[in-house]
Amino acid sequence: MHSPALHYQIISQSIEQEILAGRIQAQGKLPAERQLADTFATTRVTLREALALLEGKGLIYRENRRGWYVSPPRLRYNPTERASFNELVTAQGRLGHTRLLASQLAYPSPEAAQTMGLPAFTKSWNLQRLRSLDGRVVLLEENHVCASCCPDLGRHDLSQSLTRLFEEHYQLHLARTQIQFYPVILEGERASLLGLTPGSSALFIRRLNFDEAGRLYELDHEYWRHDALVIELERISAPPARQP
Repeated sequence: MHSPALHYQIISQSIEQEILAGRIQAQGKLPAERQLADTFATTRVTLREALALLEGKGLIYRENRRGWYVSPPRLRYNPTERASFNELVTAQGRLGHTRLLASQLAYPSPEAAQTMGLPAFTKSWNLQRLRSLDGRVVLLEENHVCASCCPDLGRHDLSQSLTRLFEEHYQLHLARTQIQFYPVILEGERASLLGLTPGSSALFIRRLNFDEAGRLYELDHEYWRHDALVIELERISAPPARQP
């Protein structure tokens, strides 16, 4: 026998049905918490439990100090592909935009320097970019680029595809990539830039890019809103060899 649903679960199910039925459109704003609490004859505490459940499912998202919104469709993302963010977004009929927040030739963090194998007192190009999908900020990207590989990187338009820039201007052709991804909790500036409250979850992707000579020329850190994308990978197995 199943236990009866708790009040916050019933509220969550009711709001979810409204969303799935299309009565609240993607990126449409939910009524204010006070209004929702009155509608369901409940307390703000119970209502927030229901909203947190929907947020965990990726059905709604919270804009800091602005309220709750219905999540748009997730971006389908294969991190092993070479397509740039804008190419990926355009191919799916969406609108992408990149804003360069910072670009400087400076000492990287100790963790980044160790990962890239940089000698002591070696600088790298440190970039910070904010990516939007259909007008909604979904990705904070932090790139560390080998300065000796790209000595004048700062003179280029760094809101464009770095992969194409590396190929066309520095003859750095991607030959191998190492990727890790796992959930993280965002605090401080990173949460603020993504429009999230401190303590919100995100998907972290770390990518190491190597050229044909085996040089690690870029360390890419990506912080995605957890409701913004779905990771899609495909593996095709070779047919079994025929027995003689």
